[in-house]
Amino acid sequence: MRFTDVIDGLRGNATFYVQEREAGYSAPGQLTANDIQQFGGTMSMPITESIGLNVKADVKDQDVALKTENMDVNANYRLNTNWTFSSGIRLDTREDNSPSIAATQKQGNRTDIAVDARYNSLQNWTAYGFVQGTANATGNREENNRVGTGGTVRVTPRLNIDGELSAGDTGTGARLGTDYLVSDRTNVYMSYALDNERSDNGVRARKGNMATGFRSRYSDTASVYGEERYTHGDVPTGLTHAMGVDIAPNDRWTYGVSAEAGTLEDKETAAQTDRLGLGLVVGYEFNAIKYTGAIEYRDDTVENSDLSETEQKTWLFKNSFRYQMNPDWRFIGKLNYADSESSEGDFYDGEFKEYIIGYGYRPIRNDRWNTLFKYTYFFNVPTSSQLTVDGGTTDFLQKSNIFAIDTIYDLSKRWSLGGKMAYRLGQVAQERDNPEFFDSRASLYVLRADWHFVHRWDALMEYRLLDLPDAEDRKEGSLLGIYRHIGKNIKFGVGYNFTDFSDDLTDLDFDSKGFFINLVAKI
Repeated sequence: MRFTDVIDGLRGNATFYVQEREAGYSAPGQLTANDIQQFGGTMSMPITESIGLNVKADVKDQDVALKTENMDVNANYRLNTNWTFSSGIRLDTREDNSPSIAATQKQGNRTDIAVDARYNSLQNWTAYGFVQGTANATGNREENNRVGTGGTVRVTPRLNIDGELSAGDTGTGARLGTDYLVSDRTNVYMSYALDNERSDNGVRARKGNMATGFRSRYSDTASVYGEERYTHGDVPTGLTHAMGVDIAPNDRWTYGVSAEAGTLEDKETAAQTDRLGLGLVVGYEFNAIKYTGAIEYRDDTVENSDLSETEQKTWLFKNSFRYQMNPDWRFIGKLNYADSESSEGDFYDGEFKEYIIGYGYRPIRNDRWNTLFKYTYFFNVPTSSQLTVDGGTTDFLQKSNIFAIDTIYDLSKRWSLGGKMAYRLGQVAQERDNPEFFDSRASLYVLRADWHFVHRWDALMEYRLLDLPDAEDRKEGSLLGIYRHIGKNIKFGVGYNFTDFSDDLTDLDFDSKGFFINLVAKI
């Protein structure tokens, strides 16, 4: 099961995502063997007229498996209209929490540094070259030295070709793509990429992806698209097909319909997974009301080692709603639901519910103050395929009621003071058959200070306390971060959490220590 939130194009310079997939989820090009939480984002911003900053971060946490964290910081300098130079640093961490770690697994930290030079002819071609090297590596991480070159060529007013070729410690890399404008309404494309990366289990993987497709604007209100994608290499191999229609009949309503089908084959066992997916998206926005909703259906047929087949049917529902009651108060709501049914019986089913109701207060006459009151109902039954090597379950069954208040006040132009209080009245169980739930209460207290030290830049300092009376435990610690303002109501930041707990009381894993990225919005 999965839910994905994407905030894209904040003034054209930021993209963020949050994604969660439960074990057993499959899609064209991927098989999910473990519970996965993934989040990250990219941000580009001008520092001066000639200097720009790009930041990219990604965290992928797999339950009882590999956890990866990486962050890229890149600065570019525009020398003149033709030449642009850039330099950056990449921090990469790999940690395997599997009960039995493969001997081929790569763990540790690695720091890479890269420089890049690009030339734009201002006519019909561009070219670039890059060099990267490993400055530091711990554990058994291999060095990642690489050199490469690439570019784009506009062959005709309608045809573009782009490509890249590189070589390094992890092998040869290549990319070639074309884009042809058939008419003012239709374009077709084809691309091939050969990658040398690490697969999710840490074994060195060499894979190729070929994609061909089209997109056509049928009318001023409707467009259609289609794509064929073939994947090969040391990953599940297969051909997938996707088609969809996007419709915007007026300024208030938007609709989208999509279909996806494909077959994946395991490289080692040749077992096949057939998958069919259907999706519907609806959006409405008018005056004080905004609503978005999505429905997805997945039908996966998995071939087992004894040639028998298992069918998994999954329904996903996602809804969000916002209503501005008056200039001071906003009402927000979310309803997320997923249900997975297996042909092997109830023991292999899964269910997920998340219902949220909130009120945001930002008085017009005193815009220094922002407060959010929120109630969350959370229910999660993970699929039974989440098992350890000895056959035990790897996650809890959880049902929780969470009440939270989060407020912040601007003391001056440079300093803001805020806090958060949250209480969880929850229960958890470990057995799927006849589960016995036991109490899991928690109280969270957060004190925070924001320092606006430079134009559009803030420093964040937090002290956190988590009280767990049923476990007779208490945890505390600090959190530090740096934020960049994007517009009047949104800011994006990176930082480090010195505690192992999250301010999200539905998170029972206590694995939050480390670097993070975050998006803060005033409603």
